[in-house]
Amino acid sequence: MNQVHLLSTDFDGTLIGFDSDGTCGAEFAEALTGHRRRGGLWAINTGRSLPHILQGLDRFQAPVTPDFLLTNEREIFHRTSGGNWEAYGEWNAHCDSDHQELFLKRASLLQALEDLVAAHPGAVVIYENGRPSGIAARDEDQVERLSVEVCDLTAGASDFSFQRNTVWLRFCHVRYDKGSALGELCRLEGISAANVFCAGDHFNDLSMLRVERAAMLACPANAIAPVKAAVAQSHGHVSDQAFSRGVAEGLLHHENRAWKNPVVPAEGCAS
Repeated sequence: MNQVHLLSTDFDGTLIGFDSDGTCGAEFAEALTGHRRRGGLWAINTGRSLPHILQGLDRFQAPVTPDFLLTNEREIFHRTSGGNWEAYGEWNAHCDSDHQELFLKRASLLQALEDLVAAHPGAVVIYENGRPSGIAARDEDQVERLSVEVCDLTAGASDFSFQRNTVWLRFCHVRYDKGSALGELCRLEGISAANVFCAGDHFNDLSMLRVERAAMLACPANAIAPVKAAVAQSHGHVSDQAFSRGVAEGLLHHENRAWKNPVVPAEGCAS
C-alpha cells in the first residue's frame, strides 16, 4: 500500500458544512495529528482567496497548521519558517499573466456572458478589478441552467473555462484548476501522485479527484453524486459520514487498507 505523503483537502463543504460552526471535528483532528506525526504534509485546496481561507482556519482551529494553501482554485502558497504565506515558485505569476491575457483576448465573450446573466433574474455577475470574473446564481437550479448556457456560449473558446461550486461559477483559463495546481505542488515538492490523498465534495473538486493527481481518493457523504461516482470509479472511499468525519474515515481507510485486508497464512503454515 502507498504511504500518504500529502493530504489535499477542499475546505467548504468537505471539512466544514456551510451552516456549521466552522470548527474542526474531533475525528479529523485525530487523523490529521497522526498524519503529521508520520511526517505527512497537508494542503488545503480551496476556492477561497488567501485572506478568506486564513479567516476560516482561525475559526477551524485544527491541531496542525497546513503546509500549503491552494487558493482561488488555482494559486499556490507555502508557509515559510517564520509562519508567513508566500507564493511558491513561479506558478502564481504565470497564472496571473495568463488570466490577464485571457480576459483581454476574450473581452467580447465576457460581454456576451454579462448579457447572458442579465436574462436570468436573480443571477449577478461578479467583478474583480473592473472585469467580469464569475457568476453568482439565485439557487442551484438556476446555476445548472447557467452552466449549460455558459458551456454552449464558450464552446469555441478553447482557452476559456469555468469552475462551478454550489451557486457560483468562476471564469478561468483552461490550464488552471485545483487539479493542475495540485500537480504543480507535487512537482515542486517531488511527491508522486501515488503518495497523495485527496478529498472533495463538489464540481470544482473533480479536477483533483483523479488518479493522475492523487492515487488515494475520498469524499464525505454530503458530496454531490458526480463526485461520489468519480471517487468510486477510481476505487476511492465514499464515506457514509458527512464533512470532516467522512474525510477522516477516508484517510484512515487508505492508511489502514493493508491492515484491513491481511494476508491469511496457507493451511498448515505457522502463523
